[in-house]
Amino acid sequence: MGLFRSGYFRPMAILRVVFRFFLFVFGSLWYTFWALLPKLLGMDFKYSYRAYVAWKKLMIWGLNIKVELEGPKPTTAGVIMANHRSYVDVLFIDSETPVVFVAKKSVSKWPIVGWGGKALSTVWVERSSKTSRQKTREQLTQRLEEGISVVVFPEGTTHRGPETLAFKPGMFNTVASAQLPVYALAIEYENPKIAWVDDDLFLPHFFEIFGQKAIRVKLRFSQPLLHSDGTALKEQTQDWINQQLLVFRSEWDKQLQGH
Repeated sequence: MGLFRSGYFRPMAILRVVFRFFLFVFGSLWYTFWALLPKLLGMDFKYSYRAYVAWKKLMIWGLNIKVELEGPKPTTAGVIMANHRSYVDVLFIDSETPVVFVAKKSVSKWPIVGWGGKALSTVWVERSSKTSRQKTREQLTQRLEEGISVVVFPEGTTHRGPETLAFKPGMFNTVASAQLPVYALAIEYENPKIAWVDDDLFLPHFFEIFGQKAIRVKLRFSQPLLHSDGTALKEQTQDWINQQLLVFRSEWDKQLQGH
């Protein structure tokens, strides 16, 4: 466990990460309950969404994450396509409109994550099912008509980088055929080790990363991207994100060398 390696075994670091771990777990449970309650009572989506926004603010504060947003965030509803580094990426999907996520149907059965996803009207998709893909297309269009943005991680899993894994084409074909606008989002952390990849176990990873005083992350949204061809839209989105990630990585590396 990284926290207990030579140089990491410090009382303040131990106290810091234990506090953050309990805040992460119990704070997530608390706000999942407050997001589910309005849905169970048949109340408007905005009440569940307020719980999600409050949870994000609490986590960013409690985990001491320093966010650098470069450029404007989306002001109109669209499909947000983001690269995927870590389980905390969902804290940085910041838009002037409410957002919902697209996720694999199997995730709906996970504790906490699945519960929260159901509360926030997540679009669950089963990639192998043509019927599920058609239903997803209808749900995407409906969400945007309601003024709600939809978030997709097209790599399908987390990746350390510096660039992205190949994007999965299915969602781009869906978006292009429905003529929906795409906002590309590049996410890059100062510390590449925050990427939760391979066979990393959650607890050792969390304790190593969040024993640090602060986590720093850079974000940038693109202007709306539109294309009637799914392959072209995928390439355009991935190229833009990769360009931003390489710039961010260069900036982070220069800062680290300067220290």
